[in-house]
Amino acid sequence: MLRVNRLSGEAIVSEATHPGVQALAGADRLAVCFVRQSVVGNPWIDHRWALVGLAFGEVPAADGPDRIVISGLRLELHGEEAEGYYMNVCADEPSLFFMLRPADDAQPDGPPTVAAVSANFYEAARWMDAGENVERLPLPDGWRDEIEAFARAHWREPEKKRGKRRYAATGDNRDRPGH
Repeated sequence: MLRVNRLSGEAIVSEATHPGVQALAGADRLAVCFVRQSVVGNPWIDHRWALVGLAFGEVPAADGPDRIVISGLRLELHGEEAEGYYMNVCADEPSLFFMLRPADDAQPDGPPTVAAVSANFYEAARWMDAGENVERLPLPDGWRDEIEAFARAHWREPEKKRGKRRYAATGDNRDRPGH
C-alpha cells in the first residue's frame, strides 16, 4: 500500500492488503467536487454539474449550494490491469477516470452519482464504449510514479499466438491433416 505524507509529498510504500491489489495513499478516502454551471440557450436544461476537483484525506466542506463535495470514493489497483495503468501514466496528461451516472430521482437537480473510479486507460475506454458518462481529472502529484511502479511490477508479457502451420503458408494441401 502506498501512503503519501501530505505535508512533504513523500511516498511511503507498505504491504498491500490482497495479493495483486494495491491502494494508493488517500485512495480509500477520495472526494470529488462538482460545481453547478448555468446553461444558456438550451430549452431542456438550465444547469449542468461540472467535475472540477479532487481531494483525499480530509474532505473540504462545500461552500455553497452551487458546489457539492461527494466523498467516500475508493481507488484500487489490480495486477491484471497493469497495461492500462501503464498506458495512462505514459500519456501526456495522466488522469483519474470517473464513471458518472445521472442524479437520483429523489434529487433530480442534484449532482451526478460517481459509480466508479479508475486509473486504467482501457477501463475508461470500455466504460465509454458501453455508453457511460466518463469524466477525468489530472492524476494527483506523487501517484504517477507509484502507479507506474505498480504497473511495471505486475506487467505480464502477452501470450504469443501460435504461428501458421507450414502447409498453410505454402498452400501445399498434401501435408494438411485429413487430406
